[in-house]
Amino acid sequence: MKVLLNIATHGNEKLGNKVVKAIKKIPISKGGLIINVANQRALKLNKRFCDEDLNRCFPGNPNGNYEQRRAHELLPLIKSVDVVLDIHSTTTDLRDTIIVTQLKDKTRNYIKRIGPRYVLVMNATKNNALISNAKIGIGFEYGKDNDARALANTVGGIKNLLSYLGMIEHQIVKNRSKINYFNVYEAVSKPKGAKLLNSVKNYKLIKKGWPFATIGKKYFITAEKDFYPILFGEKRYKDIFGFAGDLLS
Repeated sequence: MKVLLNIATHGNEKLGNKVVKAIKKIPISKGGLIINVANQRALKLNKRFCDEDLNRCFPGNPNGNYEQRRAHELLPLIKSVDVVLDIHSTTTDLRDTIIVTQLKDKTRNYIKRIGPRYVLVMNATKNNALISNAKIGIGFEYGKDNDARALANTVGGIKNLLSYLGMIEHQIVKNRSKINYFNVYEAVSKPKGAKLLNSVKNYKLIKKGWPFATIGKKYFITAEKDFYPILFGEKRYKDIFGFAGDLLS
């Protein structure tokens, strides 16, 4: 069993550095754990990316911009391992969230051991994300860089999975809360000058006709249909608010 622990897909997300420090202290008794820094250049510059979002560049282009070339370089490594764990942090109110681009039975089984509160099946970006090129790809979005709880829960989830895979000695901590699965099906466009209303929260249903953003003081943007806001946040993206999702059974 080979597991890739990938960090800094986005260079300004630093939680992965702390996760790696914690995981490195654990002896691997079986299999192999590979640690990879995806976007070293952006990490040094403390930028999300240099030319283009690396997590939208796969499978890459050897003659493209920096992130496209980097995606092409990373592809053989991603395909060579059994599981890819891609560690992110967020500027939104998201917590304890796992992201996948395909939900196989084995993937669902691994998620159960990790024990998140939420799982996003990212059909909106499934063709060009880093994890979409893995045999089993699992992204972690557990909180902000300076959130001690996010760090502890991310490390705990990884330890649970590595223990389940027989790679480390660790008592699996069972998840006592329900795991909520969402199908994330499309991006929600953000017009120039638009701002989210304070009432909008990730995973809180927005019904058809409800306002969720404003342009100026008088014009409101309303929902064309019921949807759950996913990865919504003022500072996360420039051209979109985030994504729309449906709650899966």
